[in-house]
Amino acid sequence: MKYTDCLHVDSTYTTIAHLWLIKRLVQASEWRFVADEDHSLITSVNRVFSKEIRQSDAHHFLCQTDKSKTRKQPREEFVQARVDLINWRTMRGLGTRSLRKLAFLQLQELFENHSFHKEVTTALGTHLEYADNPIHHPLATIDRGFRSVDCTTNLSSLEPKDVASLILNVNDNATNTFIQQIRRRLSILERPLITARGDGKSYIYSNFKPRYAQMAITILSTYYNFCFAYKTNGTIKTPVQRLGLTEKVFDLKDIIYLR
Repeated sequence: MKYTDCLHVDSTYTTIAHLWLIKRLVQASEWRFVADEDHSLITSVNRVFSKEIRQSDAHHFLCQTDKSKTRKQPREEFVQARVDLINWRTMRGLGTRSLRKLAFLQLQELFENHSFHKEVTTALGTHLEYADNPIHHPLATIDRGFRSVDCTTNLSSLEPKDVASLILNVNDNATNTFIQQIRRRLSILERPLITARGDGKSYIYSNFKPRYAQMAITILSTYYNFCFAYKTNGTIKTPVQRLGLTEKVFDLKDIIYLR
């Protein structure tokens, strides 16, 4: 009696369906996934892209940030990361002033010895296993500070410079941007308001029907993916344009009156 279509479905099952559909639509030769330690995502990636992972054509990276930091700590870490890179440049006698280039060179040096996997020997032979051995990304962000980066898939077939290039681009900016869009545009899903005295919470704008929340997020995600163009790496495109699924920015009328 209380069933809501598309809502009471196991998250892993839903994620597998989404990834399977994306795999069919995009038809890419190589895949890179960035997520936190969400087991539904890790399981889904391993199942849908099992062949690509075995052939080292797909890699899954973990990107995590300590969310218990105060507002002051991320900025301090951001400044400290810049100082550390500059000091490292001075010690190595490098001439470049680009922090991104310095971060790449530092990572390249690190991966001469560091590995995200460990060698395990059994009666049947030797193989590599995930070692849970993350590193701190050398480029901190001003709003979240340092982030830890790891890789659950085997990178042993790549040279240190190639691993450094991959790790340098690992971030969760796209996910955080969409979550912020949800909070800003859907008042019913906003965090509870703190009372003036700070001793309580107000749920005056909260949503009390999950069905409406699911509908609102579906509408927002459609708009975000097909209609909302933003600038990244010098280009202004929508998410589906970046995936190569379409060549134009859609208008809301294109979605509403689609036949």
